[in-house]
Order: sequence, then C-alpha cells, then structure tokens
Amino acid sequence: MGERRSFSRTPRKALSREARQQLISDMLDEEFGTSTVEVTEIGEPARAAPAPVARDTLADSFDALDALDAQPLALEDELRSPERDETEHDTQDHQPELQDEDDAAFDALLAEFEASDDHDDDDLDETVALTPPYELEASEALALEESYRAPSEPAQQAAPVSEPEPEPELPPARSDAEKARQERLRAAYQASAPALHIEPADRWNALDVMPVDVEHLEQNLVITASRNEPAHGAFDVLRTRLVQTLLEHNWKRVAVTSPTRNCGKTFTSVNLAISLSRYEATRTILMDFDMRNPSVAGVIGDTQPGKMGDFLRGTISAEELLVRFDQNTLNIGAGLAIGTNNVIEPYASELAHEPSTRASLDRMMEEMSPDIVLFDMPPALAFDDVIAFRQHFDGVLMVVGGGETSPEEVREVMRRMGEETPLLGVVLNQAEGEDGSDYSYGY
Repeated sequence: MGERRSFSRTPRKALSREARQQLISDMLDEEFGTSTVEVTEIGEPARAAPAPVARDTLADSFDALDALDAQPLALEDELRSPERDETEHDTQDHQPELQDEDDAAFDALLAEFEASDDHDDDDLDETVALTPPYELEASEALALEESYRAPSEPAQQAAPVSEPEPEPELPPARSDAEKARQERLRAAYQASAPALHIEPADRWNALDVMPVDVEHLEQNLVITASRNEPAHGAFDVLRTRLVQTLLEHNWKRVAVTSPTRNCGKTFTSVNLAISLSRYEATRTILMDFDMRNPSVAGVIGDTQPGKMGDFLRGTISAEELLVRFDQNTLNIGAGLAIGTNNVIEPYASELAHEPSTRASLDRMMEEMSPDIVLFDMPPALAFDDVIAFRQHFDGVLMVVGGGETSPEEVREVMRRMGEETPLLGVVLNQAEGEDGSDYSYGY
C-alpha cells in the first residue's frame, strides 16, 4: 500500500457520497486486481446488510483504513494544475539566484548614490557624472544642474510680472489770478484770526526815576510831601474814602476835573497821588490829560517831561513816558509813577476817539498793573475833553473852588456827563490866594 501517512478524517468528510463510493471502488480494484467489488452503502442500523465474508477480515480492515487515509491526499495532488507546480518548482529553484541578483543591484545603487552625495558636497557647480548607460546629454545635464542650484527659480519665473504703476499726473499750474486770489484769502484769514495773548513782562521797575526837589514841591504847595501843613490830613481822608469806593466797585480809573478854571484840580491830583504812594501795596499812576494846558511837570519839577500825544497815538510806550520818584526823605513811595506832558494838543478831544488811545491805555494797564490811575483832566465846562474821554475812566472826582464855583455850574457838569457817570466825591477848595497861604479844604 506504499508509505503510511498520518491518520485523519478531515479529507474524507469533505467528499460527497458518490465520491466516497467511487473512491472505495477504486481502492478495492487496486487491491484485488481488475475484479469489480460491489460496494454497499451503509445506511441506517436497522437496514444494514450482513457483512461480506472475507478471507482475512481483520487484515483487510486495517489495509482499507490505511488506503482511505492516503487516497485523498494523493487525489488532491492529482487535481492540482501541472503548470502551477512547474512554476512553483521553477520559482523555488531560481529563488536563490534572484535574491543574489537583487542584492547585487541594491549594493551598486547604494554605492552610486553615496558617490553622488560626495560629489555634490565638494563642488555644487560641477555636472553630475553618470556611468553608461545613464550618461545624460549636455542640455539634460544643464537642466539638472539648474534644478539643483535654485529649485525655487521656476516658481519665481512662473509668477506674472506686474506692470509699473503710472506716475501720478501733476496738477496744472495755477494762473496768476488764482495765486492773487489765494493770497487775498490768506491775508483776510490772518487778519480775522484772534491774536494769541502773551502775558507781558512787568515793566514797573524798569521806569526812569527823577530826583525829589523838596523846596520845589513846597513852593508848588505839594503839602502832602513834607506833611508840615495841617491840611495834609484832608488828603489822607480823601485817599482812604476813594480807595474804599474803588475796591467796592472794582474800579481803577478816576478822572479829576472841575467846572471852571482855577478850582485847584491839578493841585488836588498831585497831592492825592503822593498820599496814595504811601500805600506800599498799591501802585498809582498820575496822567496829565489836560493836553490844552499841561501843568503837572511844572508842579513836581520834572525837567524832562514826556509827550502824552505821542503815547496815545502809540508812537512811544508807557515805559518811555512814565517816571518815578527816586529815594527821598519825604517818604514818597516807589508805588507812584507820573506821566507828564509839555506838548499842547489842540485836538485833544478828537484824539480821545482814536483806536490807538484805547490800545495804548490798555497796554499800559497790562505792562504796569496799576491799582489806581488818576487822570488830570481840563475843566469840564471849558472844553469837551472830559466828555470825549468818558469811555476811558470809571468815575469822576469833582473839585470846586470856594467863591469861584456856583451850584449851577456843578449841576451843569453832571448833566453833560450824564447820569450814568459815577460821581465819586466832591472836593471843596474854600480859598485860593496868589501864594496859597489862604488855602482851606473841605470835603
């Protein structure tokens, strides 16, 4: 029966009933020659036929079982394709040769790759040399070299080239008429724009000083300077009441006038100013506004009087006009500045309406910061100067002369100036002789 194989029931179960019968028949024919052995199908136990008589039942059974184990494996080998067996056989035979060839090719490729890397590190500018049959033509080698050098160049070349932007067109040149129009508009704007306010520097201490002539002051009845006359007390009272009234109403500018001539307005103005100078915390300015008959410079002894008309026109500054008293033994304080005049102005009332007059006075107030300004004005009934200068002062101090001024004249002065003009006080000069020895004062 040939070589004995391992016992297994699995192939035998995979065969159909007819195949198993044919297999048993073939096995019996092979065992007993060409004689046909009739195979009886094994059915249910109740229908089983009696077993045939054999020559050696036990030996035949073992031999049949061995044949059944070996026959399916042999049948499986017969059913396989001869071409497949040959291919597998050839593959198994040639497998060692193919493996050797693959190893050799891989080693050659690896060696070539390493050589190429060494060559690139040494000199990138040289063309890669390839052994036949891998040699490249000159154009192909050049393309390969460029690809190694700058791989990003193709992307840059592929980008579209932007066209240069056109230069902006310059505006057409303006005509002369247009330029002139622009200049006029610019000048009008600058004229209408408000000027920046710059805080002026205090120029009080920069004023010129004049020496004090005590004898000259006494001769001109400046009794408040030496304080030898008992009448100086009346000016101190006037000073105190005037300061209180000004502070109460926040006023600073006072016009000193009289109804007629020879009432003593200049005498009152100078003595009141010197009395105010003894207030150390108060700055006082006395201005000679009687430009038809200036007399303040002669009373105080100023040998270099200024020009009030030039100051009001803006030709000279307050610093050039005003003067202070030098240090003295009469205790005339440094808080007094006097603006004198020696030039007669026949058109004084017209000058009062000029814009330069207001500008000059406002600039003096800013630069000198006075607390009180006294204006020695002309007689109110003689000229219209007091009425013309009404816009430049806050109130009026009236000086009347005993025996010289009537009540009707005082009322006429107040009527001309109007009810809106504040009357700060009335100074009564009761007597006035040629030498001033008969002076008496009343308030």
